[in-house]
Amino acid sequence: MLTFPYLRKGDQYFPVVDIALAVSHRSLTVKALVDSGASYSVFRAEVLEYLGIPLMRGERLSLEGIGGRILGYRHRIAAQVGATRFLFTVVFSQELAVSFNLLGRENFFRQFLVIFDERGRTVRLQPSR
Repeated sequence: MLTFPYLRKGDQYFPVVDIALAVSHRSLTVKALVDSGASYSVFRAEVLEYLGIPLMRGERLSLEGIGGRILGYRHRIAAQVGATRFLFTVVFSQELAVSFNLLGRENFFRQFLVIFDERGRTVRLQPSR
């Protein structure tokens, strides 16, 4: 089981984990919020650009949430959290207006049993395989 301490931002704490993304010869580890309220995982377009993949090569879609509607492009990419590797479907958007990349239920939550410990300010991930 992997345990990540919540990330403190100002006077608030957030369940954030490190996730590595890889394409051919490039990889990047980013922090992302484990968001049980998000259907899709949504990351900033800059992450995809760093990995050398054209944003618009993905499937175009419009996502709607509390913050309104954003345009994004869905890509399938190799990911790793701890020792768990998996193919990860993520929407990359230039319009993501929140502070964090978001890990949503559609794909990420299927890889792990996710336990939020608000009192201990940790998020625990147990691989579901």
